[in-house]
Amino acid sequence: MKQFKKIDPTTVASDPRTVAKFAEADSDWIWYLLIDGSHLILAAARYHTNPKTQKQQWISGQIELPKQGLVWFCDTIKNKFFKTEAEGGLPKGTFGTTAEIEGENLKIYRCANADGQGGPGYSLTTLDRIEERGSFPEEEMFSDKMLFEDGLMGVFQRVANEIQAGKL
Repeated sequence: MKQFKKIDPTTVASDPRTVAKFAEADSDWIWYLLIDGSHLILAAARYHTNPKTQKQQWISGQIELPKQGLVWFCDTIKNKFFKTEAEGGLPKGTFGTTAEIEGENLKIYRCANADGQGGPGYSLTTLDRIEERGSFPEEEMFSDKMLFEDGLMGVFQRVANEIQAGKL
């Protein structure tokens, strides 16, 4: 499995692999989508000031997956989570699904508290990649608001379309 260095939050905006950027509406987080060969790196960064110490530092995180995984994520949300079982969606009472994409196991799960304030959303987990500082799989959570009201899903879909068209 291809391994990636941690993205530098101070230079990611000008990284030639960066193909899209999304600023969260209700926070200072900025999301970057980078294409590195056959993989997508989804990185988030923000400049944080500690309210107690006033010390400033960059905070960042990232998740890596085969770029076809973004195509699968967009398609699965639309065709499995947004449809009833009779329409080809997930069975009633099922809140997640997994797939092997180019040798890596990915999972999408419908979750509560995706925004940290009780709002629903979706998690994207790379089951074969472990977090840098732990023993849990790499995972990102996206609130419904961020995805659908603020436009992150549109960014994802645009990049997924370019991947499918062979442009990325």
